[in-house]
Amino acid sequence: MRQPQTIWSLCAFIFGLMGIIFVFLGMLFYITDIPVNGGCNWFFIPIGAILLLGSIVCLARCGLQEQRRKHLKTNGISVVGKIQSVRHLVWINWNTKTFVNWPGQCSPWVVQCSYCYGGRTYTVKSLLSWIKPATDFQQPVIYLDPRNPVHAYVDMDTIKWELSSF
Repeated sequence: MRQPQTIWSLCAFIFGLMGIIFVFLGMLFYITDIPVNGGCNWFFIPIGAILLLGSIVCLARCGLQEQRRKHLKTNGISVVGKIQSVRHLVWINWNTKTFVNWPGQCSPWVVQCSYCYGGRTYTVKSLLSWIKPATDFQQPVIYLDPRNPVHAYVDMDTIKWELSSF
């Protein structure tokens, strides 16, 4: 399974997995008639359904963002941006390796860029990157909506990456 590109897709995965587990446990407790700390043995099922509903909402939001990015890439104006900061989100961990030596090894990076359009300066954040961006001076391509320049997208193919991260 590939790593998520947005926080919304990460939340959809987590909520969906938790929802499936809760529904499965609820059905198991209900079928086997196992009491759950004196409570109802079916109570896990609605909690799982709520988590699955949350997963569907996150997936819908993720799909809308993906459509917006495709629309900006095909119909938007491309401008050259400048990287302002690079953040390492160590509180997110996606274990793709069998053994992790240090915290943050399997954590994503987010690049914040600035761009100028119409005499004003705007900022935009990139998608989650699971490879560390290079620290040298970069000018990534940013696609924006000319009617609303706040809506922008950083083209991840124009960012250089550190070779040691591969």
